[in-house]
Amino acid sequence: MAASPPAVGNVYGCRSYIPMSTAATSTRLTRHDREGIRDAVVQACAETKAVWQSVVLFGSRADPRRLGGDIDLLVTLDPSHPVDLYRFTQRLRLALEDRIGEQRVDVVVDDGHGDNTFPSLAREKGVELWSKR
Repeated sequence: MAASPPAVGNVYGCRSYIPMSTAATSTRLTRHDREGIRDAVVQACAETKAVWQSVVLFGSRADPRRLGGDIDLLVTLDPSHPVDLYRFTQRLRLALEDRIGEQRVDVVVDDGHGDNTFPSLAREKGVELWSKR
């Protein structure tokens, strides 16, 4: 009998399971890394009152045919819940290190208020790990 999937974070009193995109399992991330990234995003949001909408892996780790590379993440936040992006990013980096250890991780945060050229490109070329949409 398979174990039920873990619930993630109690964010704003709502404890729920967040299913991963099917394409996400073909990335060059271990299950531990994928779960750690999800949990780190949930933790950073809870600590900063941010509301995330999606998490996208882009760059070399999104392509199973490529070697090496750091972990490149695009975290999209709900623009109707403005937060201090610097604080959110710092909390996310700390949570990522706690969850997946010392790895090279680049984080791009899109809150819908700045230039969205790079986030749009990352979404187009990357693999969505989780989305609330």
